[in-house]
Amino acid sequence: MPAYPPTPKIAVVGSRKSGKTTTAETIVRELTKKGYRVAIVKHIHEPDFTIDAKGKDTWRLAQAGALTTVGVAAKELATIKKVDTTKYTLGEITRSCKDNIDIIIIEGFRSLVAQDLTIPKIVTAKNKDEITEAVQIFKPILAFTGPISKADMTTLKIPYVDVKKEPRKLIEVVDKRVASVIKKKRESKETVSIDINGKMLSINPYVQKVTRNVLLAVVSTLKGVTIKGDENVQITITSQSKTD
Repeated sequence: MPAYPPTPKIAVVGSRKSGKTTTAETIVRELTKKGYRVAIVKHIHEPDFTIDAKGKDTWRLAQAGALTTVGVAAKELATIKKVDTTKYTLGEITRSCKDNIDIIIIEGFRSLVAQDLTIPKIVTAKNKDEITEAVQIFKPILAFTGPISKADMTTLKIPYVDVKKEPRKLIEVVDKRVASVIKKKRESKETVSIDINGKMLSINPYVQKVTRNVLLAVVSTLKGVTIKGDENVQITITSQSKTD
């Protein structure tokens, strides 16, 4: 039986001031217009950056010793974890993007993205030298964009797109790569997912059905639990020797 596909990812990488955020913003906006549910993970370079504002309640609670703070407002929920992310894998970084997401856009994380040949890249560049370097470092590259001239792209087969003038052209490139996967994922109505150390396993329908039935059978034996069959059940197994 065919395996359920993992959530597709597209990375936007490039040098500083080359238009990464503008490109990522364009992709998110245009894919959202197409009806896709999009999540984005952005790398923040400043080593001392914190999403907490000094003196705010969440900051005060973290200063008091809380490792995780969940702030819940009427239209927003934010989870702030005090954790060393310098050794995180891309899988661990994107692990929280699970709420019925069709596609994950990754902005930055140059070194991690370069190591992962399964993630297609959109590269932003400012000149021909950056193009040459990117071709050597990143694979596969779907397209180039950024403040470079089309003349610098004449020797390459990889397309160049000016996101400010022709955003839909870039989305056509992205959509061609992910549309079939997203369609298959939506049609599959996935009921079981297994994440091991940030890596999402691809599970075929039969294994999903067996795993689901076994887990629900075990959970149903617990005191105070009544299983109807349409529950959302989350089970997390962590190593006692490994902590965040």
